[in-house]
Amino acid sequence: MDSDTKSGGLQRVEVDDLSLGMYVAKLDRPWLETSFVLQGFYVRSQDTIAELAAECGYVYVDPRRFDSSAAERKLRLVVSNPDKDERSRSAVAHHSSIAPSQPRTYRDRVELSDEIQPAQTSLEEAIHVLEGVVHKLQSSGGVDIADIESAVKPIVRSVMRNKDALAALLRMKRIDDYTYSHAISSAVWASVFGRELGFSPDDIDLLAVGCATVDIGKTQLARDLLVQPEAPTEEQWDLIKRHPEEGVRLVKESGSPHPTILAMIETHHERHDGSGYPLGLCGNSIPVFGRIAGIIDSYDAMITDRPYATARSSFNAVMELQKQAGVLFQKELVDYFIKAIGVFPVGTVVELNTGEVGIVIGQDTTRRLRPKVMVILDEDKQPRDEMLIT
Repeated sequence: MDSDTKSGGLQRVEVDDLSLGMYVAKLDRPWLETSFVLQGFYVRSQDTIAELAAECGYVYVDPRRFDSSAAERKLRLVVSNPDKDERSRSAVAHHSSIAPSQPRTYRDRVELSDEIQPAQTSLEEAIHVLEGVVHKLQSSGGVDIADIESAVKPIVRSVMRNKDALAALLRMKRIDDYTYSHAISSAVWASVFGRELGFSPDDIDLLAVGCATVDIGKTQLARDLLVQPEAPTEEQWDLIKRHPEEGVRLVKESGSPHPTILAMIETHHERHDGSGYPLGLCGNSIPVFGRIAGIIDSYDAMITDRPYATARSSFNAVMELQKQAGVLFQKELVDYFIKAIGVFPVGTVVELNTGEVGIVIGQDTTRRLRPKVMVILDEDKQPRDEMLIT
């Protein structure tokens, strides 16, 4: 390992000499010429070293940021405290592996332009069905998981045909009621995420239905509390924090729900560092589908206007997730999620360094910071005579 006095204390390391826990701060070429999404990251697996070897001969590491625990991190569930109460043990029992031992590889089967109309139909049908689900919950307190499945499964089928069409529609279409718009959006992100992780179709269905269901307990809260323009008071937060347990109760009363869905509802607000609720679980004690649901729930909340918070751009939301990686959320899962949706997802409105404005219409899998953009406004923010694809 050679010191480089011109690199601010960084040390040059041949890729073949990298080890787990090292922090890669600089490459032997510009970041934008590579497929790496993040400009600086920890080496946490041999796969990362292999990916670096495919594109670089050497890198620069920051020895001050070495993570000695990296080699100990696992992608399998380890119950660290066998004395947790029964609710905790039941929650961690489901879907303990982040990715299947033989992950599937999915490719788009149809072009984005061909999937937009079927995706639009699936979205409108899902809105109609979930409006009815929410109304029933608010009036009688009853829920039928089969109704949610009927709304979500066409969404999953659309994402399996083309992962970008529904995501683009969500970014361009405003759905008035946050309660079911959040459920629909979460199902879309779950489908995209599950596809990236290589889950089986059945598990992607399960993940999407679970993510659409996690906030079902909020339907039992006073509507005034959900739509008030100011942030909730401490007492109101205490009420809101009961919604996972209330959701579990509602779904249990509906019949014989899938145990993974119950675990997702119960644990989607648990956090990697133990700061979440209602059980205070941490790390691998949180079931994987619950960890995934937590990331999706947080991401969609950040990019959506709420009564007391203005929506962030997808880019800023991704940066916030990255900031909380290893703190609130498992680092490996955050990396997978960002890879799944892209730093600049399809449908995102972006301003180019020329001052022109465009819409992201596709991803470049080898240069993720340079997506395909349809330029619609010139540098004076006036409509272009002809649309330009960059």
